[in-house]
Amino acid sequence: MFTRDELSQVLREALSRGGDFADLYIEKTLTTTIVFSEGKVESVKYGVDQGAGVRVLRGDQTGYAYCEELDVPLLVKAARTAGEIARGPARDKIAKLSVRSSINHVPFALSMLDVKENRKVSIVERADSAARSVDPRITQVKHRYEDSFKTFVLANSEGVFVTDELPMVWLSIDTVASENGKRRPGYIRISGRSGFEFFKENSPEDAGRKAAIQALVMLESSPAPVGEMPVVLASGGGVIFHEAVGHGLEADGIKKKTSMFTGMLGHKVGSDLVTVVDDGTIANLRGSYNFDDEGVPSQRNVLIENGILKGYMNDLLTAEYLKVEPTGNGRRESYRHYPLVRMSNTLLAPGILEPQEVIEATEKGIYAKELGGGEVDTASGDFTFGLREGYLIEKGRITSPILGATLIGNGPEVMKRIDMVGNDISYWPGTCGKGQWVPVTSGAPTLRISRITIGGRE
Repeated sequence: MFTRDELSQVLREALSRGGDFADLYIEKTLTTTIVFSEGKVESVKYGVDQGAGVRVLRGDQTGYAYCEELDVPLLVKAARTAGEIARGPARDKIAKLSVRSSINHVPFALSMLDVKENRKVSIVERADSAARSVDPRITQVKHRYEDSFKTFVLANSEGVFVTDELPMVWLSIDTVASENGKRRPGYIRISGRSGFEFFKENSPEDAGRKAAIQALVMLESSPAPVGEMPVVLASGGGVIFHEAVGHGLEADGIKKKTSMFTGMLGHKVGSDLVTVVDDGTIANLRGSYNFDDEGVPSQRNVLIENGILKGYMNDLLTAEYLKVEPTGNGRRESYRHYPLVRMSNTLLAPGILEPQEVIEATEKGIYAKELGGGEVDTASGDFTFGLREGYLIEKGRITSPILGATLIGNGPEVMKRIDMVGNDISYWPGTCGKGQWVPVTSGAPTLRISRITIGGRE
């Protein structure tokens, strides 16, 4: 794409107007999107997006500029613009670029670039047939298939030089079940940072059936009870902690003193059963990567251990501010964006109990099998999350499905109320927004929150 001499030329230009540090991020992403609705292909779109961004840092000042064509003169112009924003005493030397290596956490066997369109369409056709075959009450099915293949180059004035390839696949399935004037939705998504072989281990048919069954179950649901009661979260319910706790552990909030975890290192912030990690090294999860978008190798970061706050997620800027090592959490949506501190795969560690033990120990409460949308105040941790699929727990057994339940609570308080943790774990693939959109995964075992407020209607 470019020689190292050309990259060095751009970095020298970036620092020619002043600055303590400069980096250059070059990216090319190829995408396929297939929308399949009511038994037929609605649209197929292909995309190519490429460009480069130059960042210059001087103290707390950040200069950033990007160009949408990969051409050395345009990169030099972007570097000059970024340097003007962070203007200061000129610096004319940069370190020699040398390759930084990492263990490959994103292995893939079959690139989607080598897969023909008809094979991609067959994925949604298989999911569609499976969903519709479950029951004639499934009246609507819609699918969205996406894949992407991103290559990037990162070089900085400290001599770091990184190249990487990042595949991604995604399949989402929306269903509607109808009976006697009632309509209930179902929704399933599967995704991973993998090649097309992803669908050998993650069956489109299974996903289609699950989306259909969810909608059918909710046809039989009754209004949710309200009040404070125990809630058992099924494995995979980690999104609630991603939103209500994880964002508060991103160190830009610590630097700005807007996080509820500011000044809490070494303090008790959860029950003894709570261990939270952010781990971008788990092979092929949606939030995994080999290097972050600042060239720092991905790693496993223990944030909370046995209820004690141990650390934060950092990028280069916050690590410098806190006088710690960067944790590989400097991420960006694309070359159009400068890096921010972001989560990767954020997980609550499993415990020792069988999941069934957690349910059987609960005399009365709610079983939250699938969380829906929600709202979170990341400064305080206050949240509301709807249940996409939930059930009553009565005398230690999962019984009737419920409709309209909402979990209302506070992330740090909920962590202190976790009193049982299962030995299983499931993952929820998502896309996290914080001014920029990045792929992430949340994970959690089956666990019990001793009490939490349930909103709904009697």
